[in-house]
Amino acid sequence: MAKKRNQLSKNNQKKAQESNIPNERRPSFEKNLFEDGFWKRNAIGGAIIFLLGLGLYLRTLPYEYVLDDQIVITKNIYTQAGFSGIWDIFTTESFQGYFQTQKDLVVGARYRPLSIVTFAIEHGIMGGLNRHVSHFINALLYGLSGLLLFRILSLLFGKRGREEWYLGLGFSAALLWVLHPLHTEAVANIKGRDEIMTLIGSLAALYYSLKYIEKGKLTSLALAALSFFLGLLSKESTITFLGVIPLSIYFFQTSNFKKILKVFGTLFGVFVIYLIIRYQVIGYFLDSGKEVTDLMNNPFINMDFGQKYATIFYTLLLYLKLSFVPHPLTHDYYPFHIPTMEWTNFLPILSLVIYVGIGIYALWGIRKRQIPAYAILFYIFTLSIVSNLFFPIGTFMNERFIFISSIGVCIFIAYFLLDLLPIITKQFKPLYGLIAIGALSIGYGYKTFTRIPAWKSPVSLNASAIKVSKNSARANCFMGTALFNEYKEMTDEAQKKIVLERASGYIRRSRELFPDYYNANLMLAGIVAENYKYNGDFDKLLLEFSEIATNSPNMQYLFDYYSYLETRAPDNQKMINYFYNVGKNILIDQKYNFNMGLKYLDYGLKFDRNNKLLLETIAKTYETLGNTAKAQEYFNRIR
Repeated sequence: MAKKRNQLSKNNQKKAQESNIPNERRPSFEKNLFEDGFWKRNAIGGAIIFLLGLGLYLRTLPYEYVLDDQIVITKNIYTQAGFSGIWDIFTTESFQGYFQTQKDLVVGARYRPLSIVTFAIEHGIMGGLNRHVSHFINALLYGLSGLLLFRILSLLFGKRGREEWYLGLGFSAALLWVLHPLHTEAVANIKGRDEIMTLIGSLAALYYSLKYIEKGKLTSLALAALSFFLGLLSKESTITFLGVIPLSIYFFQTSNFKKILKVFGTLFGVFVIYLIIRYQVIGYFLDSGKEVTDLMNNPFINMDFGQKYATIFYTLLLYLKLSFVPHPLTHDYYPFHIPTMEWTNFLPILSLVIYVGIGIYALWGIRKRQIPAYAILFYIFTLSIVSNLFFPIGTFMNERFIFISSIGVCIFIAYFLLDLLPIITKQFKPLYGLIAIGALSIGYGYKTFTRIPAWKSPVSLNASAIKVSKNSARANCFMGTALFNEYKEMTDEAQKKIVLERASGYIRRSRELFPDYYNANLMLAGIVAENYKYNGDFDKLLLEFSEIATNSPNMQYLFDYYSYLETRAPDNQKMINYFYNVGKNILIDQKYNFNMGLKYLDYGLKFDRNNKLLLETIAKTYETLGNTAKAQEYFNRIR
């Protein structure tokens, strides 16, 4: 009896201790998650979340189109067609409206029609491009996504509406999320609407799935399926909610696997329908049969197996670091800003240890339904599709890729500050947790506020990126391109020369990092031609053109300029020597690119159709190829 009394006493002491921790939350299968009056009780909290999300990004309204906006908006023929282009958007690969053919530039291609359809609708209603409206819609959708997240997290966590809104874990997590600086790319860049719409579709599917489990109404299940489908049409990332939704139901609603399986089966069926549609449009699932050889669309192409996965785990560590400490930020994580890593480096090993560690903890925490375990699994599930671990996504990483995953991080931070610290130490009172949340929110909000202006224009965006991504060939090329476009719009000759010189510096740095980078070679050709207008140095023009032509011999701009020089070249013999040397270099350096080498040699004949050196070289090349008829034709022309 004494032993029993002692045990009861210990239990009572434990309950008494727990009662002194007002913010402790444990998932428990309470009924009536969807009780009435939520928005009435949480109107202030909801208003704060929505207005912060909307208000922060209203300053983007006058901002210009940047980055991939031209692919989906400004130079997309289907978007420009307005309402009449909607069917084409739904029935073609997402880059086709820009390239006017299916290029298969990245593994798996892209089928994300829904956000592009919204741009076409805007164009149809407004009668043309209107970036102000587009930016406003992005800001509005972001505010609404924060509001939806607040509602869902409030369903899952806390005392389910029986505490003040500002004490709720759902409010704190949603507040941190809506202020998070990593989201500026998804909201301030108009094209990023696909990320926002994907999140809204995914969260709506989660909301209606939870409602179906509680109420049992097929209408809710149908709405969950519809939301899930719309999310998939926005971006493939929605597929990760095939894991998140059953996980959420299990953690916070019921462990009845039959019910969970019913929801999962419905959503999986929707996913299969989406895959069928996607296959019919694109023609394949992941493998087009074409090898992606462009470094900018396949950054792992020159790495061995070990280097590839060491580099991937390095980027996963960066994701984790930026999720908690979002500094420094850039939109460019292309080669060679992200270095090639080896497993002898400490950072990939640290990343692997961290992810294995939190993964084991999360799996262990499933049985006890611990909120940190849920946050970790949410983060890992939603990050998996963009991690490069399972299939290449066309780049090392991007800040917009963690737009959804950051929800898991914000849940973890809020739980740690509001719930876990009061448990760990009695000295850390809940009030201090709220103060910490407030301080972190101010920090995140300030960082976001100062980051948003980077997206004002191509020049400001690339100027911001180049400060961080100094070793990115793409960032240097984009900065040089933005300056060159600015140069073309200027009228003051003195200022034009200064801007042209700045553009030249960035483009040359880009080529130094990646000599075969076509865009950098193209921009350098334009800069060299502009410099020739100012200095008239013909020898320098041909010398720099020869370097460009050897790396990118099929550049149409060069041939257009050659046509310009046919009647304007100050020295025909120098032109002949140029085409002879470039043609020979291509035959040797371009792995015996005979067609292009012959094209250059033959072009030199425009300046002297009887030039013996050119005719003899062409004839011998055809002889090497076994084309005796062609060889004899050119031999006969030698006098």
